[in-house]
Amino acid sequence: MFRAMAVAAVVVVVGLVSGCDSGDGLPRQAVSGTVTYDGKPVKSGNIQFTPADPNMKNPVSGGAPIMNGKYSIDKEVGLVPGKYNVSISSASSEIEAGETPGSVKALPKEGLPAKYNAQSKLSAEVKSSSTSIDFNLEK
Repeated sequence: MFRAMAVAAVVVVVGLVSGCDSGDGLPRQAVSGTVTYDGKPVKSGNIQFTPADPNMKNPVSGGAPIMNGKYSIDKEVGLVPGKYNVSISSASSEIEAGETPGSVKALPKEGLPAKYNAQSKLSAEVKSSSTSIDFNLEK
């Protein structure tokens, strides 16, 4: 009984010491950066990375919310090295509540030009180490 408990304790300690990772064995990397539009930080929004090469080894997509001009994707759910297409969205205004709970008067319109989201030509490359990628969007 004592031996079984000792083995279980060793397994737990080894698991804790080895650290947390995605568990999928992919060489994921943390990605973070800033997003500005017309020289000002994007207040809130979303950034999405999708593989640019359909034949990419271990393709993964990822994204993150943008808060006060900054975004961050943790290594555990990060992107593998490679080239990505990037889409950035931001609502033009706050959502106005409707008369009944959970309803809205109208959905906000996209606050950024389509060239940054629906028709995006933005791209980025994730390197084999933590990557900082900034986007300075112009009108």
